[in-house]
Amino acid sequence: MPGSGAGDLRHRVTFAKPDSTTDEYGNVSQGWADQFTVSANIMPRLGGETVEAARLAGRQPAIVRVRQSPDTKLIRTDWKATDQVSGTVYNIRTIADPNLGDVEHGKYFDMLAESGVAI
Repeated sequence: MPGSGAGDLRHRVTFAKPDSTTDEYGNVSQGWADQFTVSANIMPRLGGETVEAARLAGRQPAIVRVRQSPDTKLIRTDWKATDQVSGTVYNIRTIADPNLGDVEHGKYFDMLAESGVAI
């Protein structure tokens, strides 16, 4: 991708992983535990619409690029990413090093993410 320098990481994104808690009655509730916030580049892709539960639902895929670090190496496909400015929540679908096999290997992670879907 052209221009993948630090200046392209203009967004602040918080990553959260699933977390469950048990109350004093043994009830388990699912939630999210924020892990860290990093600079990222969010590149929207062509979206689409699907019919879910007899309603039209819009999906907006995006590529979220972050620098590789000890924190970002922990990200998994069951995590979510939240843009701190817009509040858009993205479901992480895949994560990969886009430069595998060349001199840029180990610098960035690209994640295919979707907003407008169940997290």
